[in-house]
Amino acid sequence: MKRIGLTLLLAAAGFAHAASTSSIQTAERQSISIGDTVDEMQARIKASPLSVKSYSLQREDQKPAFAIDYTYEIENMQYVITVVNNQVSGIQAENLNK
Repeated sequence: MKRIGLTLLLAAAGFAHAASTSSIQTAERQSISIGDTVDEMQARIKASPLSVKSYSLQREDQKPAFAIDYTYEIENMQYVITVVNNQVSGIQAENLNK
């Protein structure tokens, strides 16, 4: 439990000005939503990520999971899309025009 709390705290610190959302629109007005597969996400976004970060997640009462964060910039917004088990499980959005 402490490990999960620390992971969430570190993630929150990294996204101090970011907000969670359940879907975003690409520059071509394609929607990417929680639950989409990584293949659907990549086909719709049609861009290379600025960065890719992978790490292991320890979930309570479950096996450890492998997570990947893809960071993109679309129309003055930065999005961090988290993929777990080949599906989008989280989206963080931050406005770069602050």
